[in-house]
Formats: sequence, C-alpha cells, structure tokens
Amino acid sequence: MELKSHQEKIIKQLVTQEEMLSKLYGYFSEQFPEYGNFWDKLSSEEQRHARLIQKLFDAAKREKIFFDEGKMTTYTLSSFISRMEDILNKAENGEYTMATALICAVDYENSLIEKNIFTHFDSLNDKVKGTLKILQSETINHVDLIRKAQKSYTATGMGL
Repeated sequence: MELKSHQEKIIKQLVTQEEMLSKLYGYFSEQFPEYGNFWDKLSSEEQRHARLIQKLFDAAKREKIFFDEGKMTTYTLSSFISRMEDILNKAENGEYTMATALICAVDYENSLIEKNIFTHFDSLNDKVKGTLKILQSETINHVDLIRKAQKSYTATGMGL
C-alpha cells in the first residue's frame, strides 16, 4: 500500500527525532568528557537508528514494507521535536549537569519505548524484521545503560 503524505511526514519526523537525540548526546559528550565514551556510544547508535529508519522509509515508499501510524500524529511528533529543540539549546548553552543530562536522556528513551514507534512498521521480510528488532532492543538497552549510569552516579557522585 502506498504511503500517504502524513505517513511520510511522520517517518521523516522519526528520523529527525533520532538525529536530534544523537546531537544531544554529542553535546553531553563534549560537556562531560569524563563520560565521553558513554555519550559517544549513545550518540552513534542514535545516528544509526536515524539511518535505519530512513532505510525503512525508503522501503515503505517502494511498498516493500507496511507502515501504520496508529495513534501517532504529526502534531505529537512536532511537539516532541519542538521540545527537543529547546533541550538542545539548553545543552548547547551548558545548562545541564551530569545528573540532569541522565534524567533527560532516560526520559526521552523511555518515551520512544512507550510510543512503540518501531512497531508501526511491518513486513514479511526477515531482514526488515531484524532491523526493527535491533531498533527496539537498542532503545531498551539505552534505557538500561542510562539507568545504570544514574544509579552509579547517584551512589558515588562519579557515575560510570
């Protein structure tokens, strides 16, 4: 089934959202160099997620996979992106501590999981299913990594 224009916009917004999250983690890496490897890993994986979603978008345009946005709307994603722009501005201005950066990161990663954004794509193709599984599992892993960092940081004041 051919993608509708609002579906195309939603998928493009999903790509943008991942790119922005990568940029945020990049800022955190610069601001907290003692945790640079941690933030760089997350940033790199978010960039990879953006590329994978772009590939899913390309496949959906060729009608190789199916996309059902469900209750996800362009308005909701626009609000999410607008909020992320504010967060990026604050991060660029150095307004986060390591503790608040971790809180921000876990909140955003959790929201991605709660939206089940990767379950809106479907395909009979095993490669596509594998890509979707990677996206979902890495996002869940991000939450776990960030929570571990929060616990460690809170317990020691040092973190990782």
